[in-house]
Amino acid sequence: MSVDSQLRNFDNVKEWLNLATSRAPLTQGRPTLVHFWSIGSESSKNNLSQIAELRDERKREGLRVIAVHAPHSEKDKNKHVLLGAMQALNMTEPCALDNDHTLRDAFFNDGETEPAYYLFDNEGNFRRSSTGDNGLEAIEDELDEMFRELRKSHPFCPACELFLNEEAMFCSECGLPLTLPQSRGIHPYYESHRSAALPTIRLVNPDPLIGHKIDGRYELLARLGEGGMSVVYRARRVRIGDEVAVKVLLSKFAKEEAALARFRREASAAAMLHHPNVISIHDFGEPREGEAPAFIVMEFVKGTPLRELLRGEGHFLVERALRLMRGICAGVGAAHRARMVHRDLKPDNVLVVAPDVDYEFEGVKVVDFGFAKLITENSTTSGAVVGTPYYMSPEQCLGEPLDSRSDVYSLGVMFYEMLSGKLPFEADTVSGVITKQLSEPPPPFPPALSIPRRVSNAIMHALAKEPADRPETATDLARDLKLI
Repeated sequence: MSVDSQLRNFDNVKEWLNLATSRAPLTQGRPTLVHFWSIGSESSKNNLSQIAELRDERKREGLRVIAVHAPHSEKDKNKHVLLGAMQALNMTEPCALDNDHTLRDAFFNDGETEPAYYLFDNEGNFRRSSTGDNGLEAIEDELDEMFRELRKSHPFCPACELFLNEEAMFCSECGLPLTLPQSRGIHPYYESHRSAALPTIRLVNPDPLIGHKIDGRYELLARLGEGGMSVVYRARRVRIGDEVAVKVLLSKFAKEEAALARFRREASAAAMLHHPNVISIHDFGEPREGEAPAFIVMEFVKGTPLRELLRGEGHFLVERALRLMRGICAGVGAAHRARMVHRDLKPDNVLVVAPDVDYEFEGVKVVDFGFAKLITENSTTSGAVVGTPYYMSPEQCLGEPLDSRSDVYSLGVMFYEMLSGKLPFEADTVSGVITKQLSEPPPPFPPALSIPRRVSNAIMHALAKEPADRPETATDLARDLKLI
């Protein structure tokens, strides 16, 4: 049985809907399904597993489920019996005990019985009701239609699982850039920060390589950015037609064996890793006189370096920083499991990727394995200092042999900066920075930032001066941060 929304008025239950969750704002902005059940009704108990499945499938889309137990007899009112039944039935949604049938009387029409389902939209307005063994199917159809309507008109925060008002650009709860309705296109925040592999730059003179087909297979379409040794282009694979990014070694380094070795190392190191948080390498080409420069072909990523976001925003809220660090630690952890040390972890080498499907979070890609080195008994030679001083571990500053714990230190510096907007060790000269890395403890976080103690403790653990006092790998750091 289903009832048209025009025939029912539930204005008097809106206040209860808000108070039925742990704090009032939780229901506002979230579609809510209220379902009545009874331990004395076999059909309503049988449907609880379907309710649980619906709840889990739709939770990330914003749906909240509230269970109401309406007893059929005095025996059904026994709290201990009911709690035992709830545990046996694996009920995890909020459950109200309606022993005096106050809620049942407010919701039910004459003749309705459990199981009964009442669907409300994100504004708390009644949408549809349905009862009986097959009542949930009608509610699911209505849910599909309601979510289609909401996605067309309301921005959505995937972190808070909350629909915001139609003009909102950032979540009022957590500050995250919102997933915009389909009608509004790409969020301007991501539009203004989009690039691929390196920050976008404006060209004064046209690039002679644009339009060139490297090795006859990769047509260079546009220049995306430039680093110290290479230029990155958006390109098209001639035979397949899809887009890739091609990093081309600058011609002045074409005959320098050290530069070529680093280029090869970046290609081979990243190609060894197959992880969603590490940029994928498709191909590598050696320079050939008069034909093609040295090049690396990688996936085309529409993202922006973490450095650019920090420059624009100062620092991140704890929730957002933790989500980004989960991906960063996952990618670097994959390298560590392959016995590889990145050796140059910094915000410039992490790409933040905008959500590309409904309700997904920002993603991250770890890039630039040019300094990466495999950990073998004889490979961690001392004396060669590589990296960026602000993010280098004490042993890296001294040119000592490195292992994965040096990367953990760099991750600690990055996370410190993401949360505070400042580096733990700063000075006017490189030698001054190195001196602080070697001898000074990192300053504590300002209390105004409200950094959870477990997070600040994990960061300080990662920034220990002695490698033996740090987490061994990026995965261990993620465990310290309770990210896995």
